[in-house]
Amino acid sequence: MGLVYESATTEGTDYVMAVESLLRVYEDQTAKALEPGLLGKVALKVNTRSGAGLSTPRSLLRALIGALEERGFVRKNILIVDSDSYGLRQAGILPSLAERELVFEGCPVLALNGGNFYDPDWFYDSPLPPAMRGIDGNIQGEVMAEGVQRKSFLPRPLLFEVDFWINLPVGCDDPALGVDGALANMTLWNVSNSRRFLVNQATSSAAVAEIAAIPELVEKALLHIMPMDLYQFIGGPFFNSLYTHREPVLRMSSDPVALDRLLYDAINERRRLAGCPEILPIPQQLPFAASLGLGVFEREAIELRRVGLGE
Repeated sequence: MGLVYESATTEGTDYVMAVESLLRVYEDQTAKALEPGLLGKVALKVNTRSGAGLSTPRSLLRALIGALEERGFVRKNILIVDSDSYGLRQAGILPSLAERELVFEGCPVLALNGGNFYDPDWFYDSPLPPAMRGIDGNIQGEVMAEGVQRKSFLPRPLLFEVDFWINLPVGCDDPALGVDGALANMTLWNVSNSRRFLVNQATSSAAVAEIAAIPELVEKALLHIMPMDLYQFIGGPFFNSLYTHREPVLRMSSDPVALDRLLYDAINERRRLAGCPEILPIPQQLPFAASLGLGVFEREAIELRRVGLGE
C-alpha cells in the first residue's frame, strides 16, 4: 500500500522499455511471475471515455501486449476491455463497423455495452434510478425491468474468464468525480448503468469506493498502470488539448488510491499555474476507498520510487 513506481518514457512515447522495467520490478518485489495460470487469459482494461484525444495510448497497449507475449500469453488470450464501443472506435482500438473481426492487432476487443458480457447474477445494488433507461441501463440489450433498475451489473470476463487483469486509466478532471483515474476506471467504467452515479460528488464517490470493495471484481486487478504523458486538468471528461499537460513518465502500482492521489496533486498543480481554482476538497472516493482498505490517500504515506530504464 502506498508504493508507486515511476519510469521515464523514451522519446516519442515509446513505452516498451518503461513497461518492461516496471513489470520486472513488480515480479522481483512480489516473487510473482506475470504468466498464464489455469485460465491462460489476461485482460487489459482501457479508458476511452474521452475519445481519440485522451484515451489509453495504443503504443502502451502494444508495449504491454509484447511484454505479456514474452511471458507466455498468446494474443488471442489477451483481452482488451472497455465499457463503450463508440469510445473504443474513436480511440482506434476497436475496428470500424465494416470489419467483422473485433480485434486490436490480434487481441480480442470486448465492448461491454455491445455484447453478452454482464453477468445477471453479479451486480452492485444501489437505490439510485437509472440515468438513461434503455441505453446505459440495459443488460444484454434488453430493457430493464423495474426490479433491476437499481442494479449495476459486473463484467463476467473480468470476474471469471482471466487469470488477472491490468487497469490502464488515463487522468482527467471530472465535475462529479473530481478526478477520473485508476479508481473510476476499475469501477464505474466497468459496470452497467453507471451514469446514474454522476449526479454529484457524494453519489459518485460512494459508488466508486463501494464497487472497488467488491472482492470478486478487484481480486484479479493485479496492477494499475497510468501514463502521465498526457492528462487533462480542466474541462474534463471532454477532451480539450488546451488544458492537457505532458509528463514523460509511466506510473505503476498495486494501490489505485495512491495513484489517484498523485494524479489529483498533479492536476491541482497545473490548475494553480493556469490561474484556475483547485479541485477542493479532495475527491471523497479517495478517503472512502482508503477506509475500506483499498489503499492510502495521505500524501506523506505514499512513496514514489523511480525505476531506471532497463532495470
